[in-house]
Amino acid sequence: MLDKLKMDLLKARKDKDELRTSVLSFLIAGVNNKEIELRGTGEVFGDEHVEKVIRKQIKNHDQSIEAYTSANRSELVERETAEKKVLEEILNAYFPQA
Repeated sequence: MLDKLKMDLLKARKDKDELRTSVLSFLIAGVNNKEIELRGTGEVFGDEHVEKVIRKQIKNHDQSIEAYTSANRSELVERETAEKKVLEEILNAYFPQA
C-alpha cells in the first residue's frame, strides 16, 4: 500500500499537481510515523493501519474546516476542503468498501 502511495506521489509531482503532492507527502509521513509507532509492539503493520491514518487525517481536516469556518477564514476552509477531497478520493480508490 505504501508503495502505491509513493507511486501516486511521483505521478503527482510529474503532473505538477501541487495540492495532490502536498496531501500525499503528508499522508506518507503519517503512514511512516504509524509504522514507527508500531515497532516493538508486536503488531504487524498492514493496510488497515494505512486506512486508519487516512481516516484520521480526514477527521483532522473536518475539525480544521469547522474551526476556520467559525473564524470566518474562507481561504483556509477552501484549502482544507480541497485537501480533504483528495484524501477521500485516495480512501475510495484503495478501500472501495469504506
